This record gives sequence, C-alpha cells and structure tokens, in this order.
Amino acid sequence: MNIKLYHMSRTRAVRPRWLLEELGIAYEIHPIDLFAGEGEALKYKKISPLGTVPALEIDGEVMLESGAICHWLTDYYSDSGLAPSITEPDRKAYEQWMIFSQATLEMSPWLIILHSKLLPESQRVKAIVPWAEQSYQKVLKVLSDALGEDDYLVGNRFTTADIMVGSTLMFMPDMLDRCANLIAYIERLMKRPAFLRATKE
Repeated sequence: MNIKLYHMSRTRAVRPRWLLEELGIAYEIHPIDLFAGEGEALKYKKISPLGTVPALEIDGEVMLESGAICHWLTDYYSDSGLAPSITEPDRKAYEQWMIFSQATLEMSPWLIILHSKLLPESQRVKAIVPWAEQSYQKVLKVLSDALGEDDYLVGNRFTTADIMVGSTLMFMPDMLDRCANLIAYIERLMKRPAFLRATKE
C-alpha cells in the first residue's frame, strides 16, 4: 500500500502522522506550508479542495478530515489493537471519545485562537474569548472526571481515541491548570516514541 500524508506541523495533521507512527507502517510526508499559501495552489486544491491539511493519499485515492483518516487507518489495521473491536463493550466509549474530540473538545480552543491570534484585528470579537474559555473549562471538567486516575480514556489502554483527544488538548496546554490529571495525561502521551517521531521537526 502506497500512503502519502500531506502535512503541516502544529495542525490537525499531527493526528494521522502520530497514528501512522504508532502503526509502524511506511508512508511519505508531503509538507504543505499553509502560511506560505501552498494550500491555495491549484495542484494542491485538486487533492484538498479547501486547501486544508491533512490529506491522505492511499494508492491514488484521497481521504480528508483527520478524524475520518484516523478512524479508517485504525479499522484497516485492526490487528494493531488501537481500537476495541465492534463487539467489545469498550467500543461505545471509544466511538464517543473519537467524536467528542472534534465535535465538543475542539470548538472552544479554536474560537479562542481565531479571535485572539489568527483573525485580523478588525474581524475579532473580543467577547467570544472569555465565553469560549469558560465553556472550555466545563468540557475539560467532564473529560477530567471521565479519565479519573486512569492512564488512558478507553479501558485504561492506549487507543486512537487518545491520539484524537490528546492532540486537541495539546493545542492549549496552559488551560489545563485546573485538571492535574489531564496535564499528566498529555505529558504521558508526549513521551510515547511514536509521538516523538511524528512531531520531530
């Protein structure tokens, strides 16, 4: 299988790259510098119409969306043990946290980053930032309570759900100060050899 990952550091593209490293399979990296406008190049738009990363090309077929890519890779390489089987009771929790990472956990940090850093000053809505910070703390409390004293989210074993959730928490680690177990959680994840390989500049 020929796998190409279109990637930019410190973006959602870290998720499939980290997973590929955990799986230990061969792949090619194609860096895309969004800040230099490479996402808008016509050649790349044929791969990713919105000009975003990640994009995964598998034997000439393209997949977009980090969550979809990670879901597919994990199920395709099911022998890796990075997800409970569909018949295991823990599969429900696994699916929940996979979707939670994108639908619930990611929203507030993204709003904070948009309205404090990324958008031009004239387009920022300052009132959104404190609202998003408060909302994020509520979400973090739910996640912290669910993790408890465990090392990992699903059955206390490392799964792709930890990649999805952990990578999102790493976007704004300074906001985890009320949740000591989440700080320990991402520190644990960041020590994994596959993560270190995936984030090596």
